Amino acid sequence: MPQIILGYRVTVKPNDTTAESTFVADVVAAGAGATTVHYPTLYRSIAISLAIKNQDATNPCTFSVNRQPAITLSAGADQNINGQNIVSVQVTPGAAGTTDLLAQVTPMYLSTEQARFNRDRG
Repeated sequence: MPQIILGYRVTVKPNDTTAESTFVADVVAAGAGATTVHYPTLYRSIAISLAIKNQDATNPCTFSVNRQPAITLSAGADQNINGQNIVSVQVTPGAAGTTDLLAQVTPMYLSTEQARFNRDRG
């Protein structure tokens, strides 16, 4: 069943084996302030997996997925978010290192998983 996330109609389930996907990487510069990566705008897609890597060995960074409460990631740490529909992630990097966002994205389909399954498999 489709769901609405931050105003976008998402028809893909995160573990849909009929959906195409690819890898994208975004690097948020050290000390950049709050930066939002918005997957529908940048890639016309939804992220279904995301790795956040704090490359700052001294300072923590914070991140928020789909406007949820911010989470602090300690210096040099990383966080993986898998099996989710992610429209956007906001990152505030530390002052001495980048924060890398590595995502698996899938296109924003106008059909549902069931419709694609029926079309592809008959």
